[in-house]
Amino acid sequence: MKKLQLLGLCAATAVFSTMVMAQVPPQGVLDPAAQRAMIKDKDPQLAANKKLVFDMWRVLIQGGHTEEAVKYFRKDYIQHNPNVATGRDAMIAFMKATRPQRPVSPGINFPLITMMAEGDLVLVATVSHADDPEKPGQKYAGTHFDLFRIQDGKIAEHWDSVPKDPAMLHFNPNTMAEPSAH
Repeated sequence: MKKLQLLGLCAATAVFSTMVMAQVPPQGVLDPAAQRAMIKDKDPQLAANKKLVFDMWRVLIQGGHTEEAVKYFRKDYIQHNPNVATGRDAMIAFMKATRPQRPVSPGINFPLITMMAEGDLVLVATVSHADDPEKPGQKYAGTHFDLFRIQDGKIAEHWDSVPKDPAMLHFNPNTMAEPSAH
């Protein structure tokens, strides 16, 4: 009987603790030196792939320097984000329409959780903040993932975790990256 009571108490504690425990917000780094350390790899090709994505992120995604796109993207670039048409030219048009040109930052302005590379793929995980539907006027932290396929030294394909949203046509991640916006 005591064994059953103990099991019941453990089960109730487990259920109760999952109901009252808060999410553990993801943590990332903003320090450019710490971010650059994530580029390093024993395999020089994997390090080069991560550096390509890191530099592209700073120059195009944050900096809006679309004139540099040919340096980073293949002409036949494939886009899997449902809000952006495929092709390098379409990506350039999207970037021009959604972000101003800014000075190139030494690091990624989102807190960077990690950069991982395997084969021809590079994964970037960043902390993102969004409006909390349960707490109006507040934000919550989540994780955003971008996956890039590299071919012949340029980005050939991209996947991310962004849902289809007509408002995304005016989305600018730079506004979410400002520390004061979090």
